[in-house]
Amino acid sequence: MNVTRLQAAGQRNGIALVAAGAVLFSTGPVMIAAADASGPVLSFWRLWIGAAVLALLFATHGRLTRRWPTRAGWKWALRCGAIFAVHQLSLMTAVKRTSVVDVALMSVMAPVFIAVLAARLFDEHPGVRFRLWSAVALLGAAVVVLGGSSGPKGDPLGMVLAAANVCCYALYFVWSKQARDDIDVLPFLFGAIVTAAVLVSAFVLVAGEPVADASGTDLLAAAGVAIGPGVVGHFVTTWPLRWVPANIPPLLQLCMPFLAGAMAWAFLGQQITLVHVFGGLVTIAGVAGAIRSPAGRRMVAREEAVLVTGPA
Repeated sequence: MNVTRLQAAGQRNGIALVAAGAVLFSTGPVMIAAADASGPVLSFWRLWIGAAVLALLFATHGRLTRRWPTRAGWKWALRCGAIFAVHQLSLMTAVKRTSVVDVALMSVMAPVFIAVLAARLFDEHPGVRFRLWSAVALLGAAVVVLGGSSGPKGDPLGMVLAAANVCCYALYFVWSKQARDDIDVLPFLFGAIVTAAVLVSAFVLVAGEPVADASGTDLLAAAGVAIGPGVVGHFVTTWPLRWVPANIPPLLQLCMPFLAGAMAWAFLGQQITLVHVFGGLVTIAGVAGAIRSPAGRRMVAREEAVLVTGPA
């Protein structure tokens, strides 16, 4: 299959690829829960293992295609890597100061931030029905998160960092979509993850985190996160961003709390309640309703009409 046919296949199945990415991202919390190391230590090893894997893929891609990133492409990768590092560190610190439920509830607002940016950057203006169904999905995701917790803790600084985490993720996402016009996905991910790894390493060094004390189980969990959600998940999510509307991926990712909870129940024996199930069904209904709404159909049709040219 040549590059053009491969791109055409990605364009036709872009939403399915992003949905597969959401499933892969949902496996991350399950693997992290099986490790004993701190968040910064796991992040350090996850990023550098992912960087090593992506270095091999990037080199192979360059030799096969003879296409290497331009200066503009590398600038996008560095910019996205820097904001991704801030997102990671804000996330880890927020969880330490507040709780997982505080951060997860704040993260549910990511589609709202991205919708505002998408309207300005990509001229996406979903209709009322799309927004109403999105609100249903937001409500369902919030129910799932609250169903697994005794309630938010609300440390002020922690909540500020949780909000910063969401803002940084939103910027990373829309910049990734913009970057796809100037750089192929594998060199983009390689440049972004190496940048993030260097910045997180600097943080770990300053904070004195014991990265050398990570156990075999910790390294195995870090490798699992690096390869599954980190490499494959980011690839299948980032590659189709040239064709998938910016409002769609964060909407699909609202299913992640429910999927992660179901996996934790299946593989770690963690409790799952009727509240989780109800919230998950509401989220799925909201996501499906938004995508199938007239505005959702128009956005998808507009992306499908774009000619497949440029970076892979």
